Amino acid sequence: MKILLLQPLVPSNILWGKFAKGEGFVPPIGLLSISAFLRERGFDVKIKDAQLEKMTEVDLCNYLKDNKFDVVGIPTFTNSITFSYYTAEICRKALPDCKIIFGGFHASTLPEKTLRECKEIDYIVLSEGEYRMEALLKYFERKITNLDEIDGLAYRKNGKIIIQPVINFIKDIDKLPMPAYDLIDMSKYVPHPTQYKVLPNYPLIIQRGCPYNCAFCGAHTVHGRRVRTKSVENVIKELKVLKKQYGARGVYFMDSTFLINRRYIEELLNTMIKEKLNLIWACNTRVDTVDEHILRLMKKAGCWMIVYGIESGNQKSLDLLNKRVTVEQSEKAIKITEKVGIIPFCSYILCLPGENYDDSLNTVNFALKLKSAIALFYLPVPYPGTELIEICKKDGGLREDTKWEDYSAVDFSNPVYINPLIGKEKMQELLNSTFRRYYTNPTILIKNILSVKSFTDLKKYFIAFKTIFNL
Repeated sequence: MKILLLQPLVPSNILWGKFAKGEGFVPPIGLLSISAFLRERGFDVKIKDAQLEKMTEVDLCNYLKDNKFDVVGIPTFTNSITFSYYTAEICRKALPDCKIIFGGFHASTLPEKTLRECKEIDYIVLSEGEYRMEALLKYFERKITNLDEIDGLAYRKNGKIIIQPVINFIKDIDKLPMPAYDLIDMSKYVPHPTQYKVLPNYPLIIQRGCPYNCAFCGAHTVHGRRVRTKSVENVIKELKVLKKQYGARGVYFMDSTFLINRRYIEELLNTMIKEKLNLIWACNTRVDTVDEHILRLMKKAGCWMIVYGIESGNQKSLDLLNKRVTVEQSEKAIKITEKVGIIPFCSYILCLPGENYDDSLNTVNFALKLKSAIALFYLPVPYPGTELIEICKKDGGLREDTKWEDYSAVDFSNPVYINPLIGKEKMQELLNSTFRRYYTNPTILIKNILSVKSFTDLKKYFIAFKTIFNL
């Protein structure tokens, strides 16, 4: 069998909204991981990134016909699911007999709806894809005779939709091979300006699962709640491959919460220092996972930026979101992060359910009090499968006429949720004015100017400035 894992055709405005001028692309880690696993099992696998290559329908159709793939796998995200459907339609026209498989967050969350909305789909692999894809391919090869043997699978049978629930998660992710970086041209991937300090810069995932229960997040849908880690030895091997074979000068640890397992991360950081990797890196974590000791160790190991989901300056909103942190913890974390010389990147959600205009303005003022050099502001996006969507329904602000494209964290021209206490126009006005107010603040301007140490810094800040002020 010839297998293609395909990044769907998605326009830049869907991916980036008003930030399209600063668009960036990162290697598709999920597809690289599944490809490596299947290749190790003897399957013939290719990856095509239609987004990066900005392929047209004709381009993709010709590519599919030329290569005559037997199986095409397509990842899914909520705001771009319509374009995954569109890509599946192209695949079906070009290769009428191929098997089309969906995976990823959206299809895993809404498998029945996804199958009903797109007749071209043959199967949906739910949750982690490596072992389930292998089993499904073996079924195509008739090495497995009964689909009932595969958990986490959705498909049609005799006109009915069958959903076999997820039972198992991969217990030991250390048994998975390193992502198949050689299947793509790594040099073509340049991330969004907010995600790097130096180039080339590549992402990696060293932990799966998240034990937290934030109301707005559905990450556990794919990777579960139990945290599993790659061994420090294997992480170091991967970092060395990225550096030596692909020229990486920086990396981004894309784990949901980098500091979940403190002992594990300390061992990793000390090994990075010992091995003298000299990589400049960033990560995501929570404000309640840091203290001065771990931050100094992170800095010594090459950390330049930490992304914190601050979310709100209102304790009632943090409680609503199940963040299990306090406003005071956020303030303390940002202070000590800056103290040790790491840049905090803070994200905030304005106009949450239960907030009035003054509450949302309080979050803006809290952000201006913290004065992190980098901050992003969002309106609520209640994704399917999250607790937030139920909160928004109960609040009465969830739109009934939404399109999938409206579930965007970069374009709020048609927000999915409209806070009844504030209204759509005031929400949009507050969001837009907040960006301008924040990045024209003298202290924040000076922080960003002083952080410019190279031409790369100057270039990325220029792109960011044009994007924020729509120049």
